[in-house]
Amino acid sequence: MKSKLSPVVWVFSAIIFMSVGFTPSQAFCAEKGKPIVIGAPVPRASAYGQNGERGMILAAEEINAAGGIKMGGKMHPLQLEIIDTRDEEPGVPTSEVLLAIEKLILQKKVDLVAGGPCMSECGMAAIDLYAKYKAIDMVSIGCYTPGWDKKVGDNIEKYRYSFRESGSVKWYIKEAIDLLHKIKAEHGFDKMFISIDDSAMCRGAAKIVEELAVKDGWKIVGQDKHPIGATDYSAALSDCKKSGAQVLFIWAYAPETSILMKQWADMEVPALPIGFIGAAEDPGFWKATNGKGAYTVVTLSETGNVPTKATPLANVFYENFKKRWGVPPRSTGCVSAYEALFVLKDAIERAGSLDKDALIAAIEKTNLPVVRGTLRFDKNHQVVYGYDPKESVLGCWVQWQDGERVQVFPEVAATGKIKMPPWLKK
Repeated sequence: MKSKLSPVVWVFSAIIFMSVGFTPSQAFCAEKGKPIVIGAPVPRASAYGQNGERGMILAAEEINAAGGIKMGGKMHPLQLEIIDTRDEEPGVPTSEVLLAIEKLILQKKVDLVAGGPCMSECGMAAIDLYAKYKAIDMVSIGCYTPGWDKKVGDNIEKYRYSFRESGSVKWYIKEAIDLLHKIKAEHGFDKMFISIDDSAMCRGAAKIVEELAVKDGWKIVGQDKHPIGATDYSAALSDCKKSGAQVLFIWAYAPETSILMKQWADMEVPALPIGFIGAAEDPGFWKATNGKGAYTVVTLSETGNVPTKATPLANVFYENFKKRWGVPPRSTGCVSAYEALFVLKDAIERAGSLDKDALIAAIEKTNLPVVRGTLRFDKNHQVVYGYDPKESVLGCWVQWQDGERVQVFPEVAATGKIKMPPWLKK
């Protein structure tokens, strides 16, 4: 039976987690040990890579300010070794990404790995590298492919070194379907138009969403598949307008989706835009669209990227991140990469060493209050998502309202309700 954390444990853990009431002078009373080196592969040219890098740097600074990681009676500083994997840049082959990770393991002699690569193809290939070198890896940015459960879950002994602390397309789609069900029930909508980037991930996601939505009573009244980087979506939006759709479901990560949303507003398409929309994740989206991105509903993947009282740590993280970097957390990776270093710290301290067998066993037993809720892993080494922050970590769906990203789902973390564009007639 799953153990539930009491409010007292939550508060106590929150205090430890954020280093509140624990001064550096107290921490450094213990003897200082050699640094524990964590390798961080990130694609620095991509927004998700930047998200993860900032999250990890903030976590490392907080851990070291509180004295470091306690192991063997000593306090060990955390040393972050960041390398650019470039996996979200055009034309960069998977082999080059793997060489960067191999450099971390063989040349930098890192103790553990946390971070990317972000691209699912590279992330799935990397776990073979970790298995080869018996290097413990905490995937905390990207690599959302649903193939993780089959590859890792069916070969858990071989891939026992890898854990995915970031999200999963499988869960994100479930969230999307649950949110669509809520919209259908509350507003009486039942017609959907689907628009996607022409990529393997988007095509796969759209297929699953379509199948599940139809089972829930939705009618798919039209579809659009556009090249990544397209700059004119007017034809597809005209089709959507003619179709009678009340929801425009979008699964597209290209930054040009800001153009899509501006055209949607200019054409007053009477369908609520909702989905995984790359440009709409960014805090600068409102300014970039001159406010025409209003009413867009988008997943930010991780609770904590916008203010919420769902967990004791969410608003603390949000404010600390904004203070450190001068901007609010963006989306995917900001929270999960930040949490990954605390998960590793917790596991090392419980294991009492860097022995790999002991560390793997400790990570498997993780039950840690974090920004998103309570972090645990399932038998496939995938972080457990859900709707109860005492049992799982939470996703994050927001709607752009009056220049702000307002969390609207899951309900336990919501700070507002979905609003409809004035030109959308029920």
